[in-house]
Amino acid sequence: MPAKLWKKRLDSSQQEHLPLIISSLLGIQILASIRDPIVIGFDLPLQLILVDIGFILVIAILRLWLLKKNPDPKFVDPIIFFVVVLAAIKALDTLAVQAEPLPFYMAIYMFALALCFLSYFYLYLSAAIFLIGWLFVAFQVLTIIEVSASFFAISVGFCLAHMVLTRRISARAQIFELEGKVKELESILPMCASCKKTRNEAGEWKSIEQYIEDQESGLQVSHGVCPECSKDLYGDLLNDREQLKN
Repeated sequence: MPAKLWKKRLDSSQQEHLPLIISSLLGIQILASIRDPIVIGFDLPLQLILVDIGFILVIAILRLWLLKKNPDPKFVDPIIFFVVVLAAIKALDTLAVQAEPLPFYMAIYMFALALCFLSYFYLYLSAAIFLIGWLFVAFQVLTIIEVSASFFAISVGFCLAHMVLTRRISARAQIFELEGKVKELESILPMCASCKKTRNEAGEWKSIEQYIEDQESGLQVSHGVCPECSKDLYGDLLNDREQLKN
């Protein structure tokens, strides 16, 4: 499959699943915000409260916008990337406030990237931005041992994400290939070599005129005789008619 067509098919697939992806990220953001007072306590810093409320509102507004607007496929990945960056900021803010390694939390974020994108570029870009931000925060609030252990967990999460994304893209390629073969088979019209009748999907043999009129195109067949068939069928009569005219 040509590269441009392949990219277009992947973008269309992402466009189809965009509302589900944004809804899932919104749900995760809400659950993460509910987690904060349960784990950290109800005396949350104002910064974390503002981040929780602000990001939930932004993603919720974006989700409502998607109910009315179907964005161009080429803008789908940037939209998802924007929400993913918000989720990264939320995770890093929680790390800074809680001052604990949270390796499982960070590894899950990395793994979730494979479920959000069908693009290695955005997977690497999102992971790089998150890792840079994580290193900046981690070295301020964690010990070297905690940083090392968390980095190992993040690396495992990224490796799993890369494997999952590879499998997803491979499966999508197989689906595209099968869809192409199905369309190719559907474009074949079974026709009798003798009487020229055609077979429809129900297995019934009908004349080519009936087959055309049975389609939903609204076409109707009108019969006539072309010049070549006129000569074959009525050649002698036409010649005699010309001679009489002369």
